[in-house]
Amino acid sequence: MLEACPRNGFAVPLKHLSRIALLGLLMLAGCRAPWDAGKAEQAKADAEAIMHSLQGPDMLRYRSLTLPPEQQADLARAWPTIRRKVALDASEQETFNKLLTRFIEPRAEAHLQRDLNAKIKPLKSEIDSKWPLMQSSLTLLLQGWIETNGQLSVSEKAHGKALVKAIIEQMPAEWLQDKDLRQRAFNQMVAIARESGIQNYQDYSSLDYTQFHSKLAHFLAGLKELGLIYGLDWNAGQKRLQVTVIAQSGNTAQVRIRYPLGQKWVEFPMDLIEHNGHWYDASATALLQTSLAAR
Repeated sequence: MLEACPRNGFAVPLKHLSRIALLGLLMLAGCRAPWDAGKAEQAKADAEAIMHSLQGPDMLRYRSLTLPPEQQADLARAWPTIRRKVALDASEQETFNKLLTRFIEPRAEAHLQRDLNAKIKPLKSEIDSKWPLMQSSLTLLLQGWIETNGQLSVSEKAHGKALVKAIIEQMPAEWLQDKDLRQRAFNQMVAIARESGIQNYQDYSSLDYTQFHSKLAHFLAGLKELGLIYGLDWNAGQKRLQVTVIAQSGNTAQVRIRYPLGQKWVEFPMDLIEHNGHWYDASATALLQTSLAAR
């Protein structure tokens, strides 16, 4: 047997070293703070409060529940700088303005329906025969967009991707092919855009901290109304919200969040961190720290 670490005439067999290393790992694992039932219960309650704030939705309250007070104040103070940092370049701003114009121009509802009709008619047979493949492709496309969005925290990305998956998996081809249903959807999309009061990228980029969260709340409320057109009641699903603490040690915890939407369940994890007796979205605090450091 090979030996290692000869010292003062002694040598330790490698098999003993492996046992010592294993013992060390077990000791390190044992150093984790034990499960604290009180902390776990508070973590669950605070995660539920985060989800409940989205029912309004009240995005300023959501922000206050995902970030500790000091970090929330830091975000508000640094808001103009952070917004400049994530600003679109000239080409992207032009694309933004063109897309927005499609939804706020006169007779936008009719124009959107006309243009989609022209695209769908030649594809009807392909939609009928390849709909599951199209669903998969659309899911991957939207989840990829969410994942690359640097303004979302890890938990927000997980929630968004789970939400997209649940919606598209239960989306029949008729949702796309039904002209009357499409028109109702376009009417709602146009209403969301027009009622926001945003006319161009300059309007959007100049929103202050409070204005931005107010517009975001308006946008999410509009999306919920859009979902109702397709029989997807997000707020109703929250009545069956399930939050389970799956890990808790010291000032860290992880919860699993589940709620139904239509015929599917939305499920995603959220890491939490404790601060002065309350639990916050750990990935939101990490994202803010990264944003502030990059200024």
